[in-house]
Amino acid sequence: MLLGLCLLASAGAAQADFIVCNDSFDVLNLALARDPGTGFVSEGWWSVAPGRCAALLRGDIDSRYLYLHAIDVFSQPVLEGQVTFCVGEQGFRIPGAQDCWQRGHIAARFAEIDTGQSRQWITFLNAEGQIDSTPE
Repeated sequence: MLLGLCLLASAGAAQADFIVCNDSFDVLNLALARDPGTGFVSEGWWSVAPGRCAALLRGDIDSRYLYLHAIDVFSQPVLEGQVTFCVGEQGFRIPGAQDCWQRGHIAARFAEIDTGQSRQWITFLNAEGQIDSTPE
C-alpha cells in the first residue's frame, strides 16, 4: 500500500481521478461500470501489475456509485460483488447492464463502491479480493 501512496503523491494533488492500486501478488485485469448520467456503461480492461496503481477514471468522478470487477491473468475472479454488468473478452465499452449473453457479452459480478460524491477516490485491492477504499 505504501508504494501506491508514493505513486499517487507524485501525480499531484490537484488531479481528481478514480484510482485502483494492486496490493496482490498477481497482475490484475480490471473492469469498471458506472452511470455517468446517461445510463450504465461498463468498460475495461486495465491491467495493473503488483504494487502499481491505475487511474480508471481521469478527472472528477461522475458517479456516486462505481462498480469494480477484477480477474487474474487466468480469468479467475479476484473481486466479485452482487451487481451484474457486461464485460468483453478484449477491451470493451458496453452500454447497459441487461441481457449480456443475448447481446454477445459475458455477464460478470461487480462490487459496489460508494464514493460519497468525492471528486477523487483510491481503492486498494489485495490478493484475497478485499478492498480498502478512501477519498482523497
